[in-house]
Amino acid sequence: MTEIPEHLLKRSKERRAALGLPGGESGDAGSGATDAGDPSAAGAAGPSAAVEQAAPVVPARPAAPTPAPPPPPLPAYVQAANRRRRIPYWAMPIVALLPIWAYLYLGAISPPPASDELAEGQELYSRCSSCHAANGSGGIGAQLNEGEVLRTFKDPQDLMMWLRLGAEGGARPDGTYGDADRPGGAHTLDELPGVMPAFDLDAAELVAVTRYVRETLAGEAEPGPEVDYELIAEEAIAAADAGELPSAGGGGEEEGDGGGGGGGEGEANASPSDSQANEGAGSGSNSGGSDAVGQDEPEEDGGG
Repeated sequence: MTEIPEHLLKRSKERRAALGLPGGESGDAGSGATDAGDPSAAGAAGPSAAVEQAAPVVPARPAAPTPAPPPPPLPAYVQAANRRRRIPYWAMPIVALLPIWAYLYLGAISPPPASDELAEGQELYSRCSSCHAANGSGGIGAQLNEGEVLRTFKDPQDLMMWLRLGAEGGARPDGTYGDADRPGGAHTLDELPGVMPAFDLDAAELVAVTRYVRETLAGEAEPGPEVDYELIAEEAIAAADAGELPSAGGGGEEEGDGGGGGGGEGEANASPSDSQANEGAGSGSNSGGSDAVGQDEPEEDGGG
């Protein structure tokens, strides 16, 4: 059995005394001296006791912290979003240009805005809508839509003169107006419960309302650049102010033949009484002394 050296026992006692543990030098000096001087006592206690006395006391370590529980699993939609592929960088410019493309696309498929003349014409037509209806279907006034105004006034200038003169100034002496070759014949003032008034419109206003009525309400195609509506309106104003009437269309040719003179717009607008007066004048000049009788008799008939 191996004995523990004296200096190790002494060092152990000093260490235990420094730590304030029992068996140190501060406790019982005599007992320590006896133990130190009597190796047989140390041997009698055995090597295990000596090792126990020499081993330092190690303080207990604190308990390890309890690990936190694992987080709950993410919802399925979050997991799906995390697994989804992100938009690649090269696609970002395309995504940024999509609003511009949508704006251009909508502009391409949208109908073109109405011209300034048609917009002004629509505003001017609001004065007429109480009689002709907002869509031109008629009522107190004549029908304008579904091409009816185009059949009545083939020439835009005639419609402009009719607007400027009104029914009282624009109708022929027999009470008819518009194209005589119209299917069903010319219109008469007796067909309408109301009398259309005259409108004092300038050239630009006449162009605007005429285009709106003919193109928007009646469905006429937009005129080409060769059609000078401004010039047509100025001529219509000059003719109406000079006392001329809107053309009677094909009906004027018959009246011109009956008058014995050349055809033309003036003869087309001539009344039956005027034709009779011309015939009477011609017969009177051929019969010599019966001039006065030949002239007076047709004039009386015409005046009646």
